[in-house]
Amino acid sequence: MKSPLFYSLPPAGPKISVNEVIRCIHAIQSKNGAGLLDSIKIYLGCEHLFYLSSGRAALWLALKAFSMSKPDRNEVLIPAYSCPSVVSAVLKSGLIPKLCDINLNDFGFCYDELIKKLSDKTLAVIVVHLYGAPAEVRKIKDLCNDNKSYLVEDAAQAFGNCFPETPDIKLGLAGDAGFFSFGRGKPLNIMHGGLLAIQSPDAYRDANIIYNNLSGCARHQIVNYCASLGMYSLFSNPYLYWLPQMVPFLNLGGTVFEPEFVTSKGLDLAAALAGIMIESIEKEKNVRRDNSKWYAQNLGGIYTDERQITGDYPYLRYPLLIQDANKRKRVLGMLSSKGTGATGSYPTPLNELPGLDKRLMDKSKYKNAKRMSESIITLPVHSRVTAADRDKIKKIMRQAVNEG
Repeated sequence: MKSPLFYSLPPAGPKISVNEVIRCIHAIQSKNGAGLLDSIKIYLGCEHLFYLSSGRAALWLALKAFSMSKPDRNEVLIPAYSCPSVVSAVLKSGLIPKLCDINLNDFGFCYDELIKKLSDKTLAVIVVHLYGAPAEVRKIKDLCNDNKSYLVEDAAQAFGNCFPETPDIKLGLAGDAGFFSFGRGKPLNIMHGGLLAIQSPDAYRDANIIYNNLSGCARHQIVNYCASLGMYSLFSNPYLYWLPQMVPFLNLGGTVFEPEFVTSKGLDLAAALAGIMIESIEKEKNVRRDNSKWYAQNLGGIYTDERQITGDYPYLRYPLLIQDANKRKRVLGMLSSKGTGATGSYPTPLNELPGLDKRLMDKSKYKNAKRMSESIITLPVHSRVTAADRDKIKKIMRQAVNEG
């Protein structure tokens, strides 16, 4: 696939300004670590928070805490189409991941199949809000309550988003626990860390015991973080982003299974930056909502997508499905070669992903997950996307479809 030169949009992630970094340094000098997340607690309306080295470390902590209450249960149900980091966290917590197919409306669980998969060995069910889209939670929470299982929300791609029917409740806060990621390309993008929110007082107590025994980040991680922050601030500019895209070993946008990861407390420096960037997240959400709405209104005549998902929502990336495999390949290839920030997503269901297939040993066919992997294209909606970028995407898509 031809790589774009001189101008290329990042797929996701707001910019980090020099001013925000400077304010972050001042904040870390004037506050102790305990006070750095106060603004996030206020924003989420949740007091029981743990700040860790990554989103998957946050999920690991939740599962370890739940296991203390229900040691006789060792299975965790996850969508067959989701991030492999979820499986990494399940395995690292000493539990057994079990897959369930998805639906193609909100990318959450196939409800009927989930009912069949629940058992007296199910410790937790993980609902994933993929691309920031709100998956069904209420019905699944009822199922979990009846089965005496925990419901965990994977809101790694959905920080700050709300349930449309209950806008006072943010994604990640409707289950027994929810976790968020602050890594590259996430809604609150500080290049480090994850957050765990726990609703149950008992689970919070157990998680607190585990958390207090975790180490802080090592000195070399602080150095690496500062370097990553500087590199991102520079190369996330569309006029420079094409340069790291030309370096194969960076594997930007690639999906790999990494079984090992650090479980430690997060960096205070990154937490200070999060506390500053939270001030602009609603503005960024409005931009993402407006761009998503524009795509929904202007691309509908170009491609066919039978989903009933609304366009008027602040997705992390705007998802569309092109069912014709050849058409999808042509559209994605042309969009990518022109530096539009369009991408595919996870290339296969989890049980077919290289490296993970041997760990799961699951030969089942997950029809919707497979269809999703072969159909999905995501479009950028972040604040670097201009009206000219959107028009270019529309023009390229129309050309690609007409050529077919």
